[in-house]
Amino acid sequence: MIELLAALFSAILTAFDVEAYKWLQTGGDNGPSVYIVTNGALVLNTTITIAPDPSSSGPSTQHAVAINALWFSGLICSVAAASLGILVRQWLNQYTSRLTSVSPDIARVRQFRRDNLKKWKVAEIMMLLPILLQGAVVLFLVGLVLFLHQLNQKITEVAAVLVALLLTFLLVTTILPSIQDDCSYQSPQAWGFFVIFQASKRPLRSVARTISAQATRWTATGADGYFSRLRSRYARKLVRRVARFANKPNTYSWVARERALVEASGPVLDQHLLVEADAMLLEDDFLREVVRPCLNDMPAGAAIKSYYDIMNHRADRIEHGLPYFDTQNDRAESVAILADLTLDALCKTRLEPASREHAIRTMQILEPLLVRSLPLTYFHFCRVFCSLLDDPDEDVRHLAFSILYQQLWRNLALADQFSSEGCHDLAALVKFMSSTRSDGNSKHFLDACDLVICLATLPSLSPSGYSEVHGDLQGTLRHLMDFFATPLWRNEPRLLYPIARIAPHLVALEKKYPRVLEDEFVEVLADVIEQAKQLNSTGNWEDKLIALEVSLLELRALRQGEGSATSHDEVPRPSFMRRSPLMTLPDA
Repeated sequence: MIELLAALFSAILTAFDVEAYKWLQTGGDNGPSVYIVTNGALVLNTTITIAPDPSSSGPSTQHAVAINALWFSGLICSVAAASLGILVRQWLNQYTSRLTSVSPDIARVRQFRRDNLKKWKVAEIMMLLPILLQGAVVLFLVGLVLFLHQLNQKITEVAAVLVALLLTFLLVTTILPSIQDDCSYQSPQAWGFFVIFQASKRPLRSVARTISAQATRWTATGADGYFSRLRSRYARKLVRRVARFANKPNTYSWVARERALVEASGPVLDQHLLVEADAMLLEDDFLREVVRPCLNDMPAGAAIKSYYDIMNHRADRIEHGLPYFDTQNDRAESVAILADLTLDALCKTRLEPASREHAIRTMQILEPLLVRSLPLTYFHFCRVFCSLLDDPDEDVRHLAFSILYQQLWRNLALADQFSSEGCHDLAALVKFMSSTRSDGNSKHFLDACDLVICLATLPSLSPSGYSEVHGDLQGTLRHLMDFFATPLWRNEPRLLYPIARIAPHLVALEKKYPRVLEDEFVEVLADVIEQAKQLNSTGNWEDKLIALEVSLLELRALRQGEGSATSHDEVPRPSFMRRSPLMTLPDA
């Protein structure tokens, strides 16, 4: 490719040089512009008709010499690039000739030739080719501006601006890789400038180390006097600024510098690599088997950022900065892997300093995914969200409980299916009850009590397994009795909703584990009903009072032995699916 470009450029330069050399001859009184433009058009296979102007004259002697020097130098550089390109191609052909087998002898020959390529600087010679061609372009453009200067000032100004822009771009792209370590404008000419630039910094760093050492002596503590303290303060600032440059090692190789940058930017590069690979493939297996393990091994900050990027490019739509997915039409397995990825990211938020914003946003992304994915991610979901119940941030733990409660509230049958796997952390829920009372969130406190009672009375749990839940269940009942004994709930009449929902669940608990409720608890519940009657002056809470009274009657009947002995398989299962805990009264 270099040889072809050099040959084409040489042909163009030759057309200009054929006429330009005539300006150096004495007695030449014909204008050069017509000939050069005509010959240039012939090279480009273009037909042009221009009437020569007999009165025009060529450039002055100084300009003619300068133009010829520039254009002939450019021609030599372009021809040299083409010639060297041919030679290098021949050398490389010789390097690869007769190396078709994989025997040890051929391997030695290959290594012998490679060592000789390094010894005789073939790679460095190859780097000269684009430099020669770029140099030829620069020489031609400068000569072109001088030539146009003899024709018309306005044309010269326009051409000079365009040439200046091109040369400025070439200069900037040559210098930038030496100044900016991550610049990608790495070319042979930029590498040459880089070597010179690094060599020039060596004596500068020596001077900087000397200045830093002297300034360090000026920063000695215990200086007396205003000027001494002022000198010490400014010396410390000087040391901080100079030491970074003075102690930085010289690098004469882009490879070494690149390796250092890659090591320093490892997490960020891993993040970009995962995101771009997933964006190209968009396969569930790749996301499950490659991306997810890699995200778990990455630092928290990079993993969370990668998670956001992956969810964004996989989302069907993005609203208010949150990705949403078509959970109705997508495969459940596809939604499940996204939910697992989100749960992993939620665990990472606990390791990230700014965890509050990330945790809340991640839970908002997860909630719609659980509609389809909960049966496939139930164990993972419960484990992660139970761990969030003791998060130091109040908003995070209450949002986590709200989602946990809603999902179990709608899927008690699923909870019963997984109860044997130990995914329901009742101890975490009991601990959450204590924190909710401190936070003043009575609604979540009652919901947490209700959830523990329901999980303790799942059909798959036999009465013989009461010892497994005894401690947590008794702690829940103590918290609930203490809450009922205080007048706080009377200030929020709407709390009768969750209280009335808990009452039939207490009946189911007493049926499953006889005498689990203390007599004092039953009496406190009776007081709650009496106080609720006093609050029901308008009759708005009549249905809730009926549910409470019926539950209290059933509890007293069970404790007095008047209730039928119901096996645990026949225990009525209060459903979270109901919007209100209304109970059907027996016919009078």
